[in-house]
Amino acid sequence: MAADPRQATLPEVPATVGAGEPSAAGAPIRQASLWRDAWRRYVRNKAAVAAGVVFILIVLYAVFAPIFSPYDPNKVDFSLAYIRPNLEHPFGTDQFGRDLFTRTALGGRVSILIGIGAALFILVIGTLYGSISGFVGGKLDDAMMRFLDALYGLPYLPFAIIALQIAPTVNAFTMMLALSIASWFTAARIVRGQIISLKQNDYVRAAHAVGARWQRVLFRHLLPNTLGILIIVMFLELPGVILGEAFLSFIGLGINPPDASWGSMAQEGRDAYRVYPWIIIIPSVFIAALVLCANFIADGARDALDPRTRE
Repeated sequence: MAADPRQATLPEVPATVGAGEPSAAGAPIRQASLWRDAWRRYVRNKAAVAAGVVFILIVLYAVFAPIFSPYDPNKVDFSLAYIRPNLEHPFGTDQFGRDLFTRTALGGRVSILIGIGAALFILVIGTLYGSISGFVGGKLDDAMMRFLDALYGLPYLPFAIIALQIAPTVNAFTMMLALSIASWFTAARIVRGQIISLKQNDYVRAAHAVGARWQRVLFRHLLPNTLGILIIVMFLELPGVILGEAFLSFIGLGINPPDASWGSMAQEGRDAYRVYPWIIIIPSVFIAALVLCANFIADGARDALDPRTRE
């Protein structure tokens, strides 16, 4: 006998949780997370992942190599001058007989510290200026943007040189200030544009409707939603700051000896680069690697944090 069609039932279709994982009927659906999705997109970018790994390795080398090194990076021993790279001295020695493997790590500490510190200064100043301009709007926004347009005509490196000449002593902090004094303009424009876009959203109108003060709207609802773009801005500013510090150190305006940065180490190797090329090549390679890694990380973060990105 033929089966009664009224008794036929549809096959059970399992509910899905998250990215296609089966679950029992009625189970709560796992909510998507912006940062989880961004991380998933970031790790699919092989160039950005490789750049992140190299960046972390450089930072770890700068932090831990001097701790475990048996050599004093500031000890002068002319009998060991200009030793070529070998197993005992992987990067060789300089004109004073100092181990370059240890000294390059210490120079990396200074260069990375100055780069990250100056990038944070740029981020803080640009965020405050851009968020106030974009949030208030109107005539104040017009006046602040025209003032910013006028500042765009200021030369970057000459102002940094003037700031270093005015400073009573040149150290890591004064280098950060000198490199950030004329570098926050682009960050301010980016943050302003993001704030203007975000304040048109419904949740901002709802916050105003329930009587939230402007401080709460700005610092609780708007600025946290710019975190992604701020991370990208920081990594975009980092290469310029590192190259700026290297240039200033190369022309003799870096931090005072015996401290060293990669730029000052390259400056020390300039006079003997034809006979002992490794003295200038080693810090130059580290500068180039860090700059390229920061650019690839910024590019990968932009693609990962952009909600409009599609596979």
